[in-house]
Amino acid sequence: MIRPSPVARRAVLAASLALLASPAFARSAKKEKKGAKEGEGEEAADPVIKLQSMALPIIAGGKLVNYVFVQMTLTLKPGVLVTIFEGKEPLLRDAIVREAHDRPFLRPDSYVALDEARLKASVLREVNGLIGPGKVALVTVVKQTPRNFVAPPAKPGTQAKPAPRPAPAGDSDLVP
Repeated sequence: MIRPSPVARRAVLAASLALLASPAFARSAKKEKKGAKEGEGEEAADPVIKLQSMALPIIAGGKLVNYVFVQMTLTLKPGVLVTIFEGKEPLLRDAIVREAHDRPFLRPDSYVALDEARLKASVLREVNGLIGPGKVALVTVVKQTPRNFVAPPAKPGTQAKPAPRPAPAGDSDLVP
């Protein structure tokens, strides 16, 4: 088996890290260039920033029940450059994860999905604090993937039925 030299491994690693360095900005730059080339009179498409996946906890009754991996995008308003968000994603992710632990984005009917409305409002509030108010047009939750598939919580007012006990061995007319 031929093993690559340490120099070759470092070169491959450096190249792959360079490609992964800013995937969020690659899509927006393509849209801006494409919009400028296609129609001079048309408006360029709104810049979209794709956030890296976040693992947010599902906490019910003070206990960790599950994690949900969330993929989101931020659509900036026209005229706002995507470079305004450069270097701010770690701060946003940290703030959202902290809030998810303090006040979970728990839905009353599910342990495998988050309350999207609260999550979007929280992300928008944090982004406005990071880059300034009025620069984000839309926060979109693209995908929610639960770590485990957990049964939904029992509905309020209903009690879980205990499992039936097996009949005692021996005389069946004895009452326990």
